[in-house]
Amino acid sequence: MATPSPRSMGAWLGPVIVAGFAVVSALLFAGIYLAVPQGDHFYSLIGIGILSLVFALGGYLAQAAAPDPALPRALSWGYTGLGFALLFGTVLLNPGSVLGYLAQVAVLTLVILALLVTLVGVYWRHRAIVTEEARQEHREAWRGQPTPSALDYAAAEHDRSVTSNACSAPKGPS
Repeated sequence: MATPSPRSMGAWLGPVIVAGFAVVSALLFAGIYLAVPQGDHFYSLIGIGILSLVFALGGYLAQAAAPDPALPRALSWGYTGLGFALLFGTVLLNPGSVLGYLAQVAVLTLVILALLVTLVGVYWRHRAIVTEEARQEHREAWRGQPTPSALDYAAAEHDRSVTSNACSAPKGPS
């Protein structure tokens, strides 16, 4: 009996992960929106924005399970954009005038800090990927070269002058 190759598993695993996230998030977003009383959508939009960021983290972690991480990565970016757009838009527009001016500034500061932490994490991850790619390129270039001989090293080419008394016994005190 033949087992499926990892490549054929990747053909369906990525879309299954994306579909699972989409169905679960749509149900939770609708549930949050409908659970809040009519006319008070501020808290439902904030809740959906925070939950979107949680789903973005889940999409980021789902890259480890997928043979091709492109779909979960795109999913993570989509949820990140949705989450921050909802949080910034809701806090700035303040529907229903729920927040006072100082509270609005304080919450906006927290959202900006969360965005900065996210951007630092993105930079850190991008830098790690670029470093590893450069390391792999260097490794492949090194592997492509012929194996060096021990006589090719600089220490092997050093001229040595051998004297006749180099093999004589050391002179000790008499």
